[in-house]
Amino acid sequence: MSYPYYVIWSGSIGLGDTPGVFMDSEFVGLLVQIPFRITFPEDSTGIDTITILLTTTEVEIFNNQVHSVYLNWQPGQPFPDPVGAIDDTAIFEGKPEIHQLDIPANLFGNTVVGKHTLTIHVNPNASAGLRDDFVLKRIEISENVGARIGW
Repeated sequence: MSYPYYVIWSGSIGLGDTPGVFMDSEFVGLLVQIPFRITFPEDSTGIDTITILLTTTEVEIFNNQVHSVYLNWQPGQPFPDPVGAIDDTAIFEGKPEIHQLDIPANLFGNTVVGKHTLTIHVNPNASAGLRDDFVLKRIEISENVGARIGW
């Protein structure tokens, strides 16, 4: 059995409200928007779901308030329903956390192929200083599409 995902980005982006917590990460604050392009579907029959895996470290949540992930949100617009969340569920303590986003193809708009964005929004309901700081380490996508970071 092969691993049905491939890496479209790896690095170290620090999210949260406290700069300098992770010295090996580029601090972006409470929100990051990542552009990506889907270049082709694997087959011509179409696809029902695209799965994106986000690998993080050091995630904590407060009062069951997760960090939301949105597809194709436009700044200045209200946030749509999230397509997933980042929480502190760890399969193996002390190891990177993997968050699976199963996104129905119809949420991508008229066509899955084209320009899209993935937005991670740190929980805005926690008091300043209590918003957890965490690191995004890797983004993978299901092998049923061709994709790359950037437009």
